[in-house]
Amino acid sequence: MMEATISESVKLDPVFLQKAAGIIKMLGHPDRLRIVELLQTGEHCVSSIQEYMGLSQPITSQHLKQMRQRGLVSRHREGNKMMYFVANPLIFKLLTCLRDTQVNMGCDALSLLD
Repeated sequence: MMEATISESVKLDPVFLQKAAGIIKMLGHPDRLRIVELLQTGEHCVSSIQEYMGLSQPITSQHLKQMRQRGLVSRHREGNKMMYFVANPLIFKLLTCLRDTQVNMGCDALSLLD
């Protein structure tokens, strides 16, 4: 049996992996993925996010709070509204990966993981 080796130039740093795992864990909820998908179109206030999601205001705010604490989203005040945006656009690469998988392999692609 051949032993697999990973080149030092492509080996993932343990600290990076720890941070990536935290981001992936936070995005492990479908509602939070949909929030990121919406925020990919630009900044949105809580009521706009809530309307898009079809969730109650407290649940929407809870998701946003958790995502903000993990550094996935950030916010700023515009008048009396808090405007949310994705703090690191690299998160959009995860959505691109999911979209590419859906387009190229169909919805059944993830059924292999069941």
